Amino acid sequence: MTPTLNTIRATLAAMGNHSHTTEKFQSDLMDYARAFSKEGDCLIEVGCFRGGLTAQFAAIGKELGQHLHVVDIDPGYLEVARQSVQSTTGDDNVSFHLCDLATFAQGAGNGIRVSLALIDGDHYYNGVIADVRALLAMVPRPYGVAFHDYSLRYATPEGKNIRVDRAIQDTLGREFPHVQIGEISRIGGPLRHEPREDGHFHELGVSEGVLVEFRKLSIE
Repeated sequence: MTPTLNTIRATLAAMGNHSHTTEKFQSDLMDYARAFSKEGDCLIEVGCFRGGLTAQFAAIGKELGQHLHVVDIDPGYLEVARQSVQSTTGDDNVSFHLCDLATFAQGAGNGIRVSLALIDGDHYYNGVIADVRALLAMVPRPYGVAFHDYSLRYATPEGKNIRVDRAIQDTLGREFPHVQIGEISRIGGPLRHEPREDGHFHELGVSEGVLVEFRKLSIE
C-alpha cells in the first residue's frame, strides 16, 4: 500500500528533505494531479531540490497509474531526490533525467502525454522563459502546468532577475489564463514578506504559485 501524503511528509521532514513549499501549495498540486489524471498518463517535475515534492508526486502517480519524470540539471539534487523517493514510496514508477526541460522534451519526453507538470527549477527570468517555450513546443502540450514561486522576489542585486511572474506574463500575455495556487503572501502568513539575510521575500498580495491549462492555450 502506498503511504499517505501525511506519512510521506513526516518521513521526509525527519530526513531533512521536506518540501520548501507551503502545505497548501503541496495539497493544491496533488488535488490538480488527481483532477487532471484523465488528460494524460504521466507527470513531470522540473527542479526537484531534495525530493520533498518528488516523493509526493511519486505516490500520487502510483495512486493514478501514472509515471513520474523528474528533470534537473544538478546531479546532487537528483540523487537526494531519488533517496527521498526510495525511502517513502519506491521509485518503480519514476525516471530521473539529468538535463534541462528543453532537452528532455526533445528526447525522452518526445510525444508523452503529460497530465500535470510542475516548474520549480530555474527561477531567473531567462530560465523561466526557456521552460515556458519548451512547454509550448511539446506535442501534445502538457494539460496542466504549475509554477512555484510566482511571488518570489529578491532585495539583492544578484537576485533582481528572479521573476517567475514577469517571465510567464511576457511569454503568455499579461492577462494569461490561470488560477492561483498555494498561499497568498500576506502579513502574518507563512510566506516571508520582508527580506532577511539572503534577501528573499514574497510580494504581498501575490500568490505563491499559478496553474495554467497549457493544452487550451492558443499561443503558438
